[in-house]
Amino acid sequence: MVITHVDPHRLGWVISSQSERYVRTGAFIDMVVGQGPFLVDGADGSLHMVHATVDLETGGWIEDYLEQVRGLDRVDPLRSRVAELVDSDQRLDALRLVRASAPDLGAQGAKQYVEAAAAGMPVPEEVRARLPRSPVRRRVWWRLSEPNPQP
Repeated sequence: MVITHVDPHRLGWVISSQSERYVRTGAFIDMVVGQGPFLVDGADGSLHMVHATVDLETGGWIEDYLEQVRGLDRVDPLRSRVAELVDSDQRLDALRLVRASAPDLGAQGAKQYVEAAAAGMPVPEEVRARLPRSPVRRRVWWRLSEPNPQP
């Protein structure tokens, strides 16, 4: 296998590879198929194999990667909208939105959620546990190395 392309990506670098024989001959019989590119994480230098079917630029896998590999929290669109409503003095509409989006919270949980969003504080754990969860997607990358040690 040889490296054929190294492209910058918002997460680091995407490395494409192919068989050396195919690169020399161009004959389809020599082509390696079904293998996705590699991702070198720009934050820590770790190496990950990405599934061949992934859309590298716009795929939903990027949010999963940021959450599971880098440990970043997902952007909560409900929280963003609630904060906008509270900022424009529409607290009652914010409560209604939370109740409609997360009916399991109840009135008290919705109030706690809105107050936390208004104050810029984390949502209490007992409220967070009752929020609807996004569906778990299939894993589309595999860690091949740990982060590189500091020089």
